[in-house]
Amino acid sequence: MMLAAATLRRALPVARRWSSAAGLTASGKIESLPLVYISGEEMTRYAAQLMMENWIEPHIDTSAWEFFDLSCAARDASGDQTLRDAVAAGTRVGAIFKEPTVTPSAEQVAEFGLSKPLPSPNGAMRRGWNGVTISRDTIHIDGVELGFKSPVLFERHAVGGEYGAGWKEVGKGRLVTTFFPDAEGGDVVVVDARVLGDDRNVAVVYHNPLDNVEALAHHFFSRTLAAGVTPYVVTKKTVFKWQEPFWAIHKAVFDECYKDKFAKAGLLEATGGDLQHLISDAATMQIIRWTKGGFGM
Repeated sequence: MMLAAATLRRALPVARRWSSAAGLTASGKIESLPLVYISGEEMTRYAAQLMMENWIEPHIDTSAWEFFDLSCAARDASGDQTLRDAVAAGTRVGAIFKEPTVTPSAEQVAEFGLSKPLPSPNGAMRRGWNGVTISRDTIHIDGVELGFKSPVLFERHAVGGEYGAGWKEVGKGRLVTTFFPDAEGGDVVVVDARVLGDDRNVAVVYHNPLDNVEALAHHFFSRTLAAGVTPYVVTKKTVFKWQEPFWAIHKAVFDECYKDKFAKAGLLEATGGDLQHLISDAATMQIIRWTKGGFGM
């Protein structure tokens, strides 16, 4: 389930920013611009309903909002049409609020009485909105120590990977993954070929798009610079070789646009004056050790 505090950063062709006050209605409520409101389920659904009834609706005119129910029951009953409608509305409106949703496990499919398993709604939304990153930051309240003493910022590439994977359970045989280019005259490429020797296998295919990694890098570096924290890029490129371009794009953007700014701000002293790459295993340990905070990954 996606955390409510997570912020989905989107790269939409046209995005209208939500304004807290476009005017007042005759009843004295704040007139809101259009917004797509996506409701989920479980405890957060109940909490969000209380917030809407007690804090939002008495003060804000939500008549321009479009509401979509992405509970498992609603998705199942509509054949996932409600998810497709929510994604289309988000693309059109460009301003979205989403409650946490559930991607049901096999046990929950039975518990909820669903007709079939449901894919991740978050993956469909990120694909539909060309999602760049999910931002997860620490929360700091004056006078209350919750963990890290200084802000910690996290970004995660939000498109591709396992969320968009295709898969089938197969038996013994040969598995060949082949790329066919759209461009005429392009070469057909065998991405992978292997022999499956077990009686039962799960074949999984996914890809990681790189076109929006540059936008992710700019977003990450501008946020960490504004917050006054040291940036680190985390991958597992030593094992997963396909992650090397992800790091290379970040390094190129950093060197060209941000290195001097971070150096002048004194934010590269802990990294030898340059952008540092961390293997994901090491990054996990550093998060535990760096209790003072003041970093972004």
